[in-house]
Amino acid sequence: MKDTIESTIQKGNNAFLAGNQIDAILYYYKALKKSGALVTIVKYIQKNKNDLYKDQDMFQELLYTKYRIRLANGALSIILMSTKKEIDIQEEKTAFQQFKKIILSKHPKSPEQFADVFLDEFENGSCKEMGFLSKVLMEHGFNYSLCDVNRLCNLQANARDLARFERSLDEKKPATFTKIDSMTGFEFEDFIVDLFIKLGYVVEKRKRSHEQGLDLLLFKHGVRIAVQVKRHRRPVGNTAVQQALAACVYHQGQRAIVVTNSTFTLPAKQLAARCDNVELWDRHVLKEKIKRIMGTS
Repeated sequence: MKDTIESTIQKGNNAFLAGNQIDAILYYYKALKKSGALVTIVKYIQKNKNDLYKDQDMFQELLYTKYRIRLANGALSIILMSTKKEIDIQEEKTAFQQFKKIILSKHPKSPEQFADVFLDEFENGSCKEMGFLSKVLMEHGFNYSLCDVNRLCNLQANARDLARFERSLDEKKPATFTKIDSMTGFEFEDFIVDLFIKLGYVVEKRKRSHEQGLDLLLFKHGVRIAVQVKRHRRPVGNTAVQQALAACVYHQGQRAIVVTNSTFTLPAKQLAARCDNVELWDRHVLKEKIKRIMGTS
């Protein structure tokens, strides 16, 4: 007799209660896929990835009411953790392939060239991205551990700083902050647009209407970034951070940047620090970005 969803779930419950989690998971997944509930499981994980125990009682009631799936006590947590692990593995593979595509698009040949591309494309590279670089290097015959990659990038960054400094001795200075501070709001925004373009961003959307706090919408490596531009004589407050966050949500961005020729108040810095997806670019950051353009132009 062909197994039903209910009988497959019961086999899973029996295996789970007997302490055989591997067989239990196999039975559960078979029933979840057959019933269509696996899609709901994935949605729940994506929404509650930081707390898989949130609203579990309500979720178990939904599984039974909609799919006739009644799980043994404790089984749902095992299913959620196992499914989340598979999702994380797949997301890691996708992120690595995207990273690898970006690095190899520049056709680097030596470890130093790989590091140069990395520094150009991932200026604030995370430990995870460093690990990706180590993996790419190993795939191309260079045996670089994570520590080796960190050392390599630091050496290349120092070498680039020295080369940038040497070139700057013979180059005309970029726009001084005296000139920048005297710009109108629109002139400063035009200046920032040009800066982002030279830094490798695509200005995807730019409207003078500045709807929902948006001044600029940027695109880089598949990430949409909402930008709030403030030319001020005084420190910029947390209202600008709030506007950038609102623009990020409204325009379905993943990150937000508030950029100013001035500085930021303590409340603005505190609010941004509480938000993982907000960057504050004050006059000191702008100076560093301008120096970077000088070194790569």
